[in-house]
Amino acid sequence: MSSKASIGGDSERDPLTDVPEECYDVLRHPRRIRILATLGARRTRLSLMELTTAIVENEDLDVPTGKARHDVRISLVHNHLPRLAEYDLVEFDAETGAELVDEPPVHPADLAGLLELCEGPEGERMLEAIVHPVRMRVLGMLSGVEHTVSVEQLASALVASDVGADDRERAKISLYHAHLPVLADAGALEFDAGANLVTRGERTTSVLH
Repeated sequence: MSSKASIGGDSERDPLTDVPEECYDVLRHPRRIRILATLGARRTRLSLMELTTAIVENEDLDVPTGKARHDVRISLVHNHLPRLAEYDLVEFDAETGAELVDEPPVHPADLAGLLELCEGPEGERMLEAIVHPVRMRVLGMLSGVEHTVSVEQLASALVASDVGADDRERAKISLYHAHLPVLADAGALEFDAGANLVTRGERTTSVLH
């Protein structure tokens, strides 16, 4: 896998660096992350019944078990598994169940950090905010940085890593108007727009590296 530039100048492994950008779209839902994690852990084809049971057991569903199983099964058949199959992450058949494809473009072992972010009622909102090539890179750059950094520093680091823009001014504009406000609204980091300063968020940067 590739390495990522951090504000401090170190390089760390970024599990999602080499994920095709089109796959980010399918990773913005907690249930899909759990499906991939479950299939990756079992390493075998699971029937719809087995996969439904695993998802129900791993989600805090505030409904009776029977209804939860019905709702989860419907979502698997008509939404999540077809979407994962569309992106060549799983093989799915309504009769025989689902399994990971050989050499998937996203490896379940690399999704541990995202799986942790799925916990709680804000999981989907958090994934929607951060699962983006530029935003994931920004959070990775902030990992391990104890001090506040400037938007200019982040912009320079993005240009150096060939992500988001080909010059610092464009990177700075996209950070200021698009990416940092979304990340701040989701609680992934703190952004002082007036001072152009950014502080890492403890929850996200502790699991996304």
